[in-house]
Amino acid sequence: MQTIYKPTVLAAAMAAASGVAGANPIPENISQPDNALKALTGFNHNETALMKDLGLHFGGWVDFGYTHNFDSSDNFNTPVTFNFRNDRVLLNQVNLFVERAVDTEGNAWDIGGRVDFMYGSDSPFTQAAGLEISDGGKQKWVGNTNSGNNINKLAMPQAYLEVFAPVLNGITAKFGHFYTIIGYEVVTAPDNFFYSHAYTMQYGEPFTHTGALFSMPLVDNLSVTVGAVNGWDSFTADIDDAWNFIGGLNWDNGVEGAGALSAALTATHGSIAGNNGPADDLDRSLYSIVLGYDLTDSLHLVLQHDHGWQEQLGTDNEAHWYGINSYLTYDINDMFSVGSRMEWFRDEAGIRVIGNGKSTNFYEMTVGVNFTPTHWFKVRPEVRYDWAENSKPFDEGSQDDQLTFAVDAVVALF
Repeated sequence: MQTIYKPTVLAAAMAAASGVAGANPIPENISQPDNALKALTGFNHNETALMKDLGLHFGGWVDFGYTHNFDSSDNFNTPVTFNFRNDRVLLNQVNLFVERAVDTEGNAWDIGGRVDFMYGSDSPFTQAAGLEISDGGKQKWVGNTNSGNNINKLAMPQAYLEVFAPVLNGITAKFGHFYTIIGYEVVTAPDNFFYSHAYTMQYGEPFTHTGALFSMPLVDNLSVTVGAVNGWDSFTADIDDAWNFIGGLNWDNGVEGAGALSAALTATHGSIAGNNGPADDLDRSLYSIVLGYDLTDSLHLVLQHDHGWQEQLGTDNEAHWYGINSYLTYDINDMFSVGSRMEWFRDEAGIRVIGNGKSTNFYEMTVGVNFTPTHWFKVRPEVRYDWAENSKPFDEGSQDDQLTFAVDAVVALF
């Protein structure tokens, strides 16, 4: 497929997506089950006396999808990761969790926590050094997942204790293993608009941390989070000076609907182990800025900027990676939403994405539809166009661009 044709296909997909408006919305006065078990059987395990007495919630979802790459001569869509296989249905996530949410509105101490177990082809990207894997130098792209058929793994991306202390303005503390607070896109499939992920999330940010986080409101609509964590995607200390700072500020203008504005600034800094093991003590830093604005009740804009840098072993130079993402989504009705994502991501030293040492600009444009006929079922088709400058990272290093169509389904099980 010629390069000039690919943006045309993407533009046609955008036009088609913008025209999805004929379906009747779900009436607001009809109560819908929020999970498949309740919808199919009428039974809700979380409403039993035992679960209510314990304050527990047991839930889970499954996410499976398919991607067709118009430009791949092999089985892969790399360097795109989560939906990395071409022409193969992936069981991306079977995620089960149990949690007890803490009451942050009261005046009493409260204790809770959460544990997640994930199985599927997404799991290797959430595994932590010292927990599911022993390689302290683990990279985002796990080598043994992009070959062969044994691509479904098991991970425990979260296992933490949470405590609310009614001191000062109310402090919520989290201890254990948990997802990062940095960035906009997340690992958990139900919480993203798109099936595929931005380069920023895949290669520029951590997925999980192990340590402690403390959050507290400062004034109305402004809160602060500070903590100490054991580096990026690590469960045990793999270097002597393992503790990293992590923290951020979250603000919103208190408006709901049109005119709502929010801003989140998060950052982390500390030492990591280099590729040669614990002897390579390298400093790494990252900040992320996410701005959200509701132009109308239905039209939502998100802008993100990340910038990370770290020492390079044996040199006086730093490796930098940074980029800008934009997300624009429109809620047509209760069943249909359309959206677009545009991204520029620069791997200045060529160490984050394909590891070829070349400074490379990565670009991607994605358009998609969210079809949600019930509260517990969602389908997300998308068309995505990727291209790169100064490298040929696609189709086993033979092309500088690729066009993909992907679709997945997310089912809330319990």
